[in-house]
Amino acid sequence: MLETTVPLHPKERAYLISAILFLGDWTISCAAVFTGLALRYLQRGEWTKFTEQVLSDFSSAAMWILAASLISWSLLFLKTYEVFNVYRMKFWARNLLKSALLWPTVMLALIGLTQDVTLAPRLGIVYCVATLIAFLGAWRLLAFVFLVQPQIKQAASLRIIVVGWNEKAEQLRHAMRSDLAQLGEIIGCVPSPTGRFAKTPPWDMPVLGDFPDLARLVKVRGAHSILLADISAPVPDIKALIAFCNREMLEFQMVPEYFPALGSKLWIRELQGVPLLGINRLPLDITSNRVIKRGVDILGGAVGLILSLPVIAVFGLLVHMESPGPIIYRQRRASRFGRGFQIYKIRSMRLDAEEKTGAVWCKPDDSRRLKVGTLMRKWNIDELPQFWNVLKGDMSLVGPRPERPELIERFKEVIPNYNVRHEVRAGITGWAQIKGYRGDTDLRKRVEHDLHYLENWSPFLDLYCLVATFFKSKNAY
Repeated sequence: MLETTVPLHPKERAYLISAILFLGDWTISCAAVFTGLALRYLQRGEWTKFTEQVLSDFSSAAMWILAASLISWSLLFLKTYEVFNVYRMKFWARNLLKSALLWPTVMLALIGLTQDVTLAPRLGIVYCVATLIAFLGAWRLLAFVFLVQPQIKQAASLRIIVVGWNEKAEQLRHAMRSDLAQLGEIIGCVPSPTGRFAKTPPWDMPVLGDFPDLARLVKVRGAHSILLADISAPVPDIKALIAFCNREMLEFQMVPEYFPALGSKLWIRELQGVPLLGINRLPLDITSNRVIKRGVDILGGAVGLILSLPVIAVFGLLVHMESPGPIIYRQRRASRFGRGFQIYKIRSMRLDAEEKTGAVWCKPDDSRRLKVGTLMRKWNIDELPQFWNVLKGDMSLVGPRPERPELIERFKEVIPNYNVRHEVRAGITGWAQIKGYRGDTDLRKRVEHDLHYLENWSPFLDLYCLVATFFKSKNAY
């Protein structure tokens, strides 16, 4: 029976828009640089020289592609592609001018170091700067016209339910409507836990129900974020609301009347004079970090899959000899934002392993396991087909282990902050795994390690996890 396709989370759509803009800027930058060079050579009546020295010379063409890439990469590190900057055209234009002014200096230095002769005199750089600004400006204008279409912007916007209503909530609503860059939409409100509003909501603001109905309203209304406007609610109710948001993978924000001491999990920003306090700013919310991580995933996934194909073939044959049937085992798991996917593994258990028990973890000396399965699990050989999941974008090389949806529904009710681990893609290996928290081990400790990874992510932490995976096999059964 085919499962219904789960729609993309608005954050996923916003990430996708950022990625498309980055790739678009890079492609247009390459086209602009080569067009600028072509115009310079045409102006000098040397088109044949252009085709020979630039287009036909691999090293020269590669250098100019690298040169064009400097524009999009400089825009990346100026935070142009952060989700909250996607619709800020003025911000993008300022960063483009900064990059365009810096680019000639870098290029002249590069030409001097490499002694490249394709530009003599150096006036061609000026042509490239002009075409870069013209081409990128035209492309971004067209992209902006597309992005402001209501159906596109709404698809990337979080649907927000406000708890309570006051002057700050009113001001925030006006700010969200007037600021095009805000990827959020207030769809309605409910009274505070005390059962009242500090101020009566306006006539066009739907009152969706009562506070105790919030869990049902989130599902019915397809909400992604909860905004607490009335912080005069009892502290236990606020704590319960935050726990509910963590459990259901909802973004939590509040409008404070004062600024409390900020902890490592808190962030604060201001929207047209309204301070917003949240608890989910993570390193991988930054676009440049996601680009680096995804780039490593694609490279590592491709190399890993190529190198592991002979191993998969050998152990697949051993599995078939011991237990005839499918070699590759597919199972439904959950990754970033709870999105389901089919995970691929070399089968390490009997075909009827879960007919009587249902979804359970593997235990030491598990009678359902094949003889060759013990060896595969000890050395993570059964995980090798997941390099394909990494290439598809379902998983990452490093991250929290993906869990089965039916187990997630059980765990999120009893383990605080369990669903926070789904803020990033699931991984083949991860911080919890190399510390021995895998299989039938302390779930709370595993979640603690997953959250440590989320809050402290860096490329070096990923590298450490990848290397340590080959030497850490504790609780691999």
